[in-house]
Amino acid sequence: MTLARRAALELHTLRDLRTVVGSARRHDSRIRRATGIAGSQLWALAEVSLAAGITVNALARRLALHQTTASNLVNALVERGLVRRTRDQRDQRLVHLHVTANGTRVLSRSPRPHSGPLVDALRRIAAHDLDALAHSLATLLGAMRQAAPAAAGEFLLGD
Repeated sequence: MTLARRAALELHTLRDLRTVVGSARRHDSRIRRATGIAGSQLWALAEVSLAAGITVNALARRLALHQTTASNLVNALVERGLVRRTRDQRDQRLVHLHVTANGTRVLSRSPRPHSGPLVDALRRIAAHDLDALAHSLATLLGAMRQAAPAAAGEFLLGD
């Protein structure tokens, strides 16, 4: 591959990545205008609706989030009266989540897909394409991590 071709491919890929990020941001803005909550909160609310009684740990797995992040999402939904917590009858340490009537109303008036355009697209692409994408993203993140010491101690988002 020529240097010029590589440079063009790098820019094209960068543009595509910006399109993905921009699409997610636009979706989040649309969700906020329509529902008053963030897109991530809407997705969490939808998952609780689909699996009444789900725990925060199970929700974190479904959203591919750290448990603390999922707990913060749940706290925000509880504060807004969209989700309620109940203690498990047999094991009081376990907390189950349920959508409230207000939460159901928010879901009914919210744009779809509740999970957002990125998750929706990931769910719709062929398994072999998803595998290739995962491999390529792992390669990209690995290269970014190698460069991180030169970035004055900055961390990648998500680290």
